[in-house]
Amino acid sequence: ATLSDVAGAYAGLDRYDARAKLWADMEEAGLAQKVEDHMQRVPRCERSGEVIEPLVSSQWFVKAGPLAEPALAKVRSGEVQIIPERFEKVYFNWLDNIQDWCISRQLWWGHRIPVWYADAGDGKAVPVCARDEAEARAKAE
Repeated sequence: ATLSDVAGAYAGLDRYDARAKLWADMEEAGLAQKVEDHMQRVPRCERSGEVIEPLVSSQWFVKAGPLAEPALAKVRSGEVQIIPERFEKVYFNWLDNIQDWCISRQLWWGHRIPVWYADAGDGKAVPVCARDEAEARAKAE
């Protein structure tokens, strides 16, 4: 695997060569403090044996609190009944302490997040949420 143009001076280098060059550059600039061996589990592909590199990506979350509020209200008002009743405590504990839901991992299953990226004019991409591309283009203008 080689580094992309975003890597600047290290673009096009193999990942191992880039690491060695980066470390040498850090030493030359006086930024390196020490070299220290340590044990680490490095994940490898079952088929090829290649090292699996982490891929940093944008994370998208859904605010789950506003989704939980109406569900809690329906059960508390008696409009919806949980049977057997002993599971109400579990239900309330779960929804009263609901966490935002990271939907980024759903991408691996083929679900699409309705986000398009528009050029902000300074070379940076700005996310635009919309139902379709036409709506996203209209919002971006």
